[in-house]
Amino acid sequence: DSGSGGWEGAQHAARLRRLQDQLAACDSLITRLRARQTTLEGDTAQSLVDALLEQVARRLERLTERLGVKEQEIQQLLSQPQHEREKEVVLMRRSMEEGKPARRASDVLCRSLANETHQLRRTLTSTAHMCQHLTKCLDERQDAQRNVGERSPESQNIQDFSSVIEEENRLLEPPRPAENRLLKQEVTHVEDLNAKWQRYDVSRDEYVRGLHTQLRGLQTLNEPELMRKISRLNRTAPDAALEWMQILEQQILAYKDDFMSERADRERAQGRNQELEEKVTSLLHQVSWRQDPQEPDACWIHAGSKTAKYLATDAVELIAPGGWRPGTGSQKLEPPAESRHPGTAQRGQGDLQCPHCLQCFGKELLRHVAECCQ
Repeated sequence: DSGSGGWEGAQHAARLRRLQDQLAACDSLITRLRARQTTLEGDTAQSLVDALLEQVARRLERLTERLGVKEQEIQQLLSQPQHEREKEVVLMRRSMEEGKPARRASDVLCRSLANETHQLRRTLTSTAHMCQHLTKCLDERQDAQRNVGERSPESQNIQDFSSVIEEENRLLEPPRPAENRLLKQEVTHVEDLNAKWQRYDVSRDEYVRGLHTQLRGLQTLNEPELMRKISRLNRTAPDAALEWMQILEQQILAYKDDFMSERADRERAQGRNQELEEKVTSLLHQVSWRQDPQEPDACWIHAGSKTAKYLATDAVELIAPGGWRPGTGSQKLEPPAESRHPGTAQRGQGDLQCPHCLQCFGKELLRHVAECCQ
């Protein structure tokens, strides 16, 4: 019990010492600022100095109030009787037992935030050095020049120094429960991420080692086989190229033969079409030479023209294929009765008969003859 009470008293004494040190620092700052104000002989901006003095005075009042509260707590603890002290000690021990998990978590957080605190302290030290350097530069400039434009660095220096003091006081204050909870969550998240990355690194290293072993095995086993395959391909490459050339030559010859045969067929078809057109033309001339349109078998042929006689013979053969033949001179030809077209007797004057299908047409004979011959 006496040890617990001494520990609590030591904590309160340490807090009192820190508060007294802060008060002393504020007093020294006020003294330095007042001394600087007197040395500058009123050249600095009075409003900035007054604002800084007011801020320091408010800070001093807050610290004084906190110091008074702590002193009252200490006096109350010292003035309490023995049994009440024992009760408080029991309650404190119980609260300590209950707060062990929280303290362990806070220890983890403190260890994780040690680097950040060290960095902040170094930043604070560098800021203090910078403030001193700026103060020295300001003194040199104030000695050389007295214009208003050179006063801004000092005001900035004063504001930076006051912000540094506030930041230090904020860091010295104990953390709040909400901040502790957020810090715990961040630490848990960081630890999870760290564990995941460690597992990923281990699996990646194992996979890379497996790939290296497979690569070494393939290089040692397949090198002779690959060399044999390359030599075999080099030997068979000329034969394969020659075979491909022969195949291409045969294909070219086959394509050439097909082209020539198609060309010959096309020329024969064109010649046949031309002959048929000439024959149709001669037949049309023979039809126009007929004397009696109702008797298509009778045709007059000029005896002095061999070409007309040949055309008349062909026309008679095409018009009447029933088995009769033309005679000499201007003989009148009559086919057998059974081979005549059944519609010959009923044809009107002006109708013409197709030499191929033996049907009668009027003005549409030319178009029908072209289609029928095709």
